[in-house]
Amino acid sequence: MTKLKWLMVALLATLTTLFTSVFAWLQVSNINILEDLSLEVGVGDTLEISLDGINFGKSIDKAMTHELLKNLVFTDITTNDNINFYKGPNLKGKVAERNVDYIGLDIWFRVALEPGVPEEDVFKEIYLVNHLDITYQDAKSSPSRGTYITSEGRMWQADFTFDNGHQIVEKGKIAKYYAKDAMRIGVTSLHNTFIYDTSENEERGFGREYGAFEYYNMKTTQKNLELPDVYPETIYQLSREYPNTGIMDGTRSLVVILEKAGDYWQGKATINIWIEGWDADAFDAILKDHILIQLEFQAAWHLDNEG
Repeated sequence: MTKLKWLMVALLATLTTLFTSVFAWLQVSNINILEDLSLEVGVGDTLEISLDGINFGKSIDKAMTHELLKNLVFTDITTNDNINFYKGPNLKGKVAERNVDYIGLDIWFRVALEPGVPEEDVFKEIYLVNHLDITYQDAKSSPSRGTYITSEGRMWQADFTFDNGHQIVEKGKIAKYYAKDAMRIGVTSLHNTFIYDTSENEERGFGREYGAFEYYNMKTTQKNLELPDVYPETIYQLSREYPNTGIMDGTRSLVVILEKAGDYWQGKATINIWIEGWDADAFDAILKDHILIQLEFQAAWHLDNEG
């Protein structure tokens, strides 16, 4: 009976290990290292931002973001609504922790009331704008305005042969992979919510049959990870300004609509930034990559009947 008892204990431990491995997409919890996060507003207007609703400026003091994110260790997570975030591939798993597993910041926006400017002429809509495709090296050496997530990239040798979407990656092949390709920016306010795939590559977006999904099922003995039943609505382009007009081509990346409060028009939104575990590029190759993040906001209008 004693031998049988220990055999059952050993078997239970083995089954537990196999079961929990199904909910660990990547093999190491520390996916990458955040080197810098910049939050700025466009030039040429009176828009200001704040992390506390009290101290406003044209950009956020990086010391404040560093303090808020001092415990951040990005983990591959998922969400369907940009509000509830979970570790593991389903929406009933362990809840992800804000500013530990992903970035979650409340940001206040305000525009000063200018003397002589009619109320109807005030830009009251705030947008996330100006996608910038920039290399990690250029972002470090020659910073530019715009919204981007970029990363240094990591050389990785494939330990299994798998379909990466555009090619079959043979076991032993060495190539460079980027954490930036699997990241998302989410915005939620009273007026809008959206999830933005910063790679702007819909073919390698959420829940594809190749890439991370194919690699995971090749690496695990059960091969029982299934594609999700629900896919979150995602945008792949930010709203764009008609040149020098302050008019946007639609509300895709509308953050918040400001409301009058004393001497200002004010509003608040929550900004989330995470690694989407269901992205085709969210597999072991991106572990310990180094990333840089910058967001730019602009006060503007949009044309009616555009979206």
